[in-house]
Amino acid sequence: MRLIILRHAIAEELVTTDFERRLTVEGRARCRKVLFHFARRFEAPTIIFSSPLIRARQTARLAARVLGAPVRLHDCLRPQGEALAWLRTQPCEDLMVVGHEPDLSRLAAGFLGLERACFGFKKSGMALLEGQPGQGQLRWLLTPRWLVPG
Repeated sequence: MRLIILRHAIAEELVTTDFERRLTVEGRARCRKVLFHFARRFEAPTIIFSSPLIRARQTARLAARVLGAPVRLHDCLRPQGEALAWLRTQPCEDLMVVGHEPDLSRLAAGFLGLERACFGFKKSGMALLEGQPGQGQLRWLLTPRWLVPG
């Protein structure tokens, strides 16, 4: 399995509820740049799964436009969801997930077979993991600053 993890882009501060937070103009622009740089260097996933929260959905839609992959929402990617258990049941071998911290860090750690999270995904940060959940390997963990130099 090839798993690409993408944290949602910069979102507005809490407006009414956490669910309704939207991406800022800066967040959209930065994420778009990150995705274009990613697309030039790496192969696109075949499908993108997203948290149902608005900021993650908006980030996933940006990714879909740049990478040409369809998006599906999944509740396990919402905060405190059971993403690792869901991932173990996925028949797809090449996917991207878009979600939130600290859940993405926990997902990455679980995929690698680690007891606790030891990552910290920046907004629009990405990672590539390969192998089987629980026995995977980290190929790279990139910050937006690395993906978009200068």
